[in-house]
Amino acid sequence: MVFGGQGLCRLVDGRVCFVPQVIPGERILARIRREHKTYVEADLVRVLEASPDRLKPACPVFGQCGGCHYQHIAMPRQLVIKREQVVDVLKRLGGVTDPPVAPVAASPLSYQYRNRVTVHASRGRVGFFAPKSRRVVSVENCPIATEAVNDLLKDLLSSQGKRIRDGAYPLREPREFRGFRQVNDAAAGTLLDVVQALADPGGGLLVDAYCGAGFFAKRLRESFRQIIGIEWSPDAVRAAREGVTDTEIYLLGDVKVHLVPALASAPSQETTLLLDPPTEGLDSEIHEIIASSLPGRILYVSCNPATLARDIKRMAGNYVLRRACPVDMFPQTAEIEVAVLLERL
Repeated sequence: MVFGGQGLCRLVDGRVCFVPQVIPGERILARIRREHKTYVEADLVRVLEASPDRLKPACPVFGQCGGCHYQHIAMPRQLVIKREQVVDVLKRLGGVTDPPVAPVAASPLSYQYRNRVTVHASRGRVGFFAPKSRRVVSVENCPIATEAVNDLLKDLLSSQGKRIRDGAYPLREPREFRGFRQVNDAAAGTLLDVVQALADPGGGLLVDAYCGAGFFAKRLRESFRQIIGIEWSPDAVRAAREGVTDTEIYLLGDVKVHLVPALASAPSQETTLLLDPPTEGLDSEIHEIIASSLPGRILYVSCNPATLARDIKRMAGNYVLRRACPVDMFPQTAEIEVAVLLERL
């Protein structure tokens, strides 16, 4: 299984073939859908010899909807597959010879965990996009969304008569502010535990770039003598500043502006930098700041193992990867959250 949720096999001519909805070790019949110079894409026609880990998907539109990839796989096998994918991407893209990847920390909930989704309306259909397509697959209930979110979906489907205007409709559980929130509340505590374990024993200064409302900083403030958080969202910073201790400072603005003075406020060897960037990872300016400041440790939390691996490779001249801990924030999907610890050479 490759990152993105498809199975990989090779044809007799050596070309790679990608097939969805399969499990490694299965014998299948597939029909080639699209041919490229070095690889082909195929659709699953029939499973001839099934894996013992194969399940009946919970969702009636699984395979038609592009949201989930692994509903046909038992949860323990999903976790093994995701760990293998993290190891593979750290080797191939990160240049790490023997990645120290821990077993994937499971989500307490494997269904009904998403506190927000975005549905799309097009030509009278309301639902999610099909795989690699803008075609909308009608959905009346999403098994991985919470009951509250599905109630919002029902309200949308029953509103405005039978014709809903084309467009995107974000559906999310109510919250106190509009800053970033983990999509899986049940697994958010697991992620906090993982990050705290990587941060131990703590130390002098923690600079929490992209800090949001202080999701990580609030948990780690007892382990560090000083916390400096940086966040661009006024609502998130306002929430972070509520109930602060004397050791916490939350700065509103661009990470590129505040990161240099924040890192300079304590000796580099006593400084831990916490990074939780957007999906696209770190840009060149952030890498340059890190290379010039060289904090003693870096905690990097990522929902995109590919950009994480790329950034680790770029920092390889100054840092070594000590631990990588995947967390299954997105069960049934191909997405993986990973927290890593990098230490200065």
